[in-house]
Amino acid sequence: MTEDDALRDPETGAVELLTVPANNPGPMTLTGTVSYVLRDEDQIWVIDPGPRDPEHLAELLVTCGEGVRPMGVLVTHRHLDHTAGAATLARQLAARSGLEVPLWAADQAAVPGSRPLPSTLEGDHGVVGHVIHLPGHTSDSVGVLVDGGRLLSGDTLLGGSSTVIVPDDGGDLAEHLQSLAILRAMAEDGRIGSIHPGHGPAYEDPLSALEALEGALAHRHERIEQVRRARTAGVLTLERLVRSVYGADLSEELEQAARWNLRATLDYLAQEH
Repeated sequence: MTEDDALRDPETGAVELLTVPANNPGPMTLTGTVSYVLRDEDQIWVIDPGPRDPEHLAELLVTCGEGVRPMGVLVTHRHLDHTAGAATLARQLAARSGLEVPLWAADQAAVPGSRPLPSTLEGDHGVVGHVIHLPGHTSDSVGVLVDGGRLLSGDTLLGGSSTVIVPDDGGDLAEHLQSLAILRAMAEDGRIGSIHPGHGPAYEDPLSALEALEGALAHRHERIEQVRRARTAGVLTLERLVRSVYGADLSEELEQAARWNLRATLDYLAQEH
């Protein structure tokens, strides 16, 4: 973590947003899962502790700091690259502070020891963040709108790549499009000033945040039209659709992601008609 990772609301200076990237790069995780620490004076919250990697968890503890009051650990959705280290970190924070540290998740069955999500994160000085339900990537996906208009988007919006939607994992393209449209409206209204994804670089200012949301929506609608045209032209099997829409040079892992996204698109078109 560097000084550039510590962001303060320019008006109040109240809540720091600290970025701690995990060392788990890959085709699906991009440069790795990004964990976040919110700090308001001596109170801290951790969003998406990431993998159960001792080095990453140790860095999170260092970032949280000594002598702080851990207020809770929250995961934006149930995937292991966001949740695997969550219970361990909550126990470590509890042992170090002597306080109970709640672990929050929308899907408690997938995150052992978790409890239902709060609607807000609240500290001694008021509301630190609002939890926003953003289904689509998964049915339990949420974001956190931090004091000062900084959105922690989880995997609803990634930095520099499109989100994978897996129908068998509760992914739903219609819900994803609706979630993106809600966020775009919030960005247009000035309620979102920057976006900090679960993977990839942040969109640091209001214009780039809005452009990222508009680009994600346009990309999805373009894919829907590609699939619609291919089906009209007689391309009916999933394998042929992958080649028609994505080309023939995909790696094995990206080909699987393409299949998932195409199945989600076919489900969307079936619902549409």
